[in-house]
Amino acid sequence: MKHLKFAILGCGHIATKMAAAVKTLENQGMGVECYAVASRNLEKADAFAKEYGFKKAYESYEALAADDSVDLIYIATPHSHHHEFAKLCIEHGRNVLVEKAFTANAKLAAEVISLAHDKGVFLCEAMWTRFLPALKTLRGWICNGRIGVVETVEAGFSMPLSHVERLREPALAGGALLDLGIYSLTFADLFLGERIDADGQVVRNEITSMDCECVKFKTGVDATDWMNVTYENGQKAYLKTSMVSPTHNEGVIYGTAGQIRVQNLNDMVKLQLLDDAGNVIETVEPPRLCNCYEYEVLACKEAIENPAQFRREICDGPVDNDLTFRDFSSSRTLLNGAMASGALSKQIIWERPEMTHAKTMEFMTLMDKIREQFGVSYTFEISPGETWNRNGDKSILQVFDIETGEAKVLKEFDGVIEAPNWSADGTFITYNSDGRIFKYMLATGEVTLVESYFVDNCNNDHVLDPDGSGIYVSHHTKEDGLSRIYKIYFDGRLPRLVTPLAPSYLHGITPDGKTLAYCAERNGAYDIYTIPAAGGNETRLTTAFGLNDGPEFDCNGEYIWFNSERSGRMQAFCMRADGSCQTQMTHDLHWNTWFPHISPDREKVVMIAYAETDVRPGEHVPNKNVELRLMRRSAPADLNCALLAGGSCEKSLDSWTTPQTILKLLGGQGTINVNSWAPDSRHFAFVSYIHSNE
Repeated sequence: MKHLKFAILGCGHIATKMAAAVKTLENQGMGVECYAVASRNLEKADAFAKEYGFKKAYESYEALAADDSVDLIYIATPHSHHHEFAKLCIEHGRNVLVEKAFTANAKLAAEVISLAHDKGVFLCEAMWTRFLPALKTLRGWICNGRIGVVETVEAGFSMPLSHVERLREPALAGGALLDLGIYSLTFADLFLGERIDADGQVVRNEITSMDCECVKFKTGVDATDWMNVTYENGQKAYLKTSMVSPTHNEGVIYGTAGQIRVQNLNDMVKLQLLDDAGNVIETVEPPRLCNCYEYEVLACKEAIENPAQFRREICDGPVDNDLTFRDFSSSRTLLNGAMASGALSKQIIWERPEMTHAKTMEFMTLMDKIREQFGVSYTFEISPGETWNRNGDKSILQVFDIETGEAKVLKEFDGVIEAPNWSADGTFITYNSDGRIFKYMLATGEVTLVESYFVDNCNNDHVLDPDGSGIYVSHHTKEDGLSRIYKIYFDGRLPRLVTPLAPSYLHGITPDGKTLAYCAERNGAYDIYTIPAAGGNETRLTTAFGLNDGPEFDCNGEYIWFNSERSGRMQAFCMRADGSCQTQMTHDLHWNTWFPHISPDREKVVMIAYAETDVRPGEHVPNKNVELRLMRRSAPADLNCALLAGGSCEKSLDSWTTPQTILKLLGGQGTINVNSWAPDSRHFAFVSYIHSNE
């Protein structure tokens, strides 16, 4: 490529800054050409093009996207429209640089990123701070021990911008967080986001907890935000941002032997190194070609010119041309669920290491969770009430035979039933409905209510005691509405409390019935814990940021399978029962995978997958078109053999096939929340739904 033909989609304020940077690169002969701009108003596009020296002006975004001469399009619209216009450009095969924040939420971000993988185009989030030459100086000071060991980061970015319409409006994804707060979060991540593990390797320093509050603007968006973040190694970040406070833009990195002060989080205009007495011992004002937007443009140019260095091809899940979403409304027939072909779809990941797609997903998920703590949502996001409305739904309890690919309908219900759980002796299936637990007898089809007294608000997280004496359930107690684990006895005894701490959501039990595994929220973090079934102290097994859920033991009690959104999408993981050797088992690019259930013979895992366009990574909601997927052990060796022989975690856990789609259905929440394998490891139970709106 002789010159990178650069185009800008949108002619607002941020576009003028990028245009100035690109013009500087063109004037200095650095291989970037001011090629085209687009607006929905031709007069505005013409004026912008003339002012900054762009050769073409388009009166529509569609016309710009259709121009085959464009090498890179910069999306400069409000956050709320990044998703729409990035997709437009990618569909036309254009390489795209998307202004931060990448999209309004993680669900929209996942859709854009996956489309880029499908089309094989270059995609990058324009977080210019990550491309600044100043980072080399800062990291050099830190790596050379100039401030000792880094302990804390403070970052504050405030500007009085509440008069700007797009920042005031929930419909435009307004508020301080996506526009200003992302800089404070980025500053913390740049200097606290990695750590050195016991083997001397650089690994991700997971966020373990957050305490976030905001003051809202009169329109409902966040106006002033405080975010206190704790990392896995104990480091902390204290962050503030505001769109109503006076201008303040500074970051401080505190170490055991000094500190670093950075004027301007976004473009780092001045860096000061201070000793432990607060004396300035070195000052650097990094040079710049223009306004620092130019560095991300040059990085994109390099990636586009050198695809072999920045582009890689990977295989996603199986191509599925045969299966369709099936109607289970009739109990009089067996329904064929033929296996997928097994062919793998190829995906192209073309990105910059400074701002990977995984990092974009991590930050979009992080900001979604911060907004949850704020209680802030945007008008185009579906409300929880609408998502969880199940009035009038019908349920169909079924059994799937993995050898024949047939689904047999056991019973239809006029209301919602959830989470079938097969008994160890193979005689009955339990499920929950309307807060109570029921038994379905397989031989007769009889349904009976399990007496549970005051434990009458059970959710769909429950497991049967292997000794057949009862069932452990997650029950929302009346005093505060939070979920706690109880044991219900089949002989009529009163239920017994296991976990006084709440909320706790049960999923697994050891084969001897002595230990429970569950997901619990403690101090704002959702992680996996174990506790003696008789009660006692709980043990935390995961610390990765985001939701870690669905833990269940294998039939030897040696491993725990679970799902986690730590990678940016919800995926299946496996770890030892003590929490070590946490290994990602699925790598779906287009799907969020939930609730991996290991079969009694430890040879098969069935799980449920949501399309990325239907849910955010941390959601498992009802009434979605979902897939049931199966993966099999590809090597007969015991999981533990490689570990006993000194092998790595990955080698011992990676002997599994790529998950194959075995069934498509309307379901989601309640379909297979808990392990529903039959003792024969050939059949499993599940629930599909007929939504009242269908």
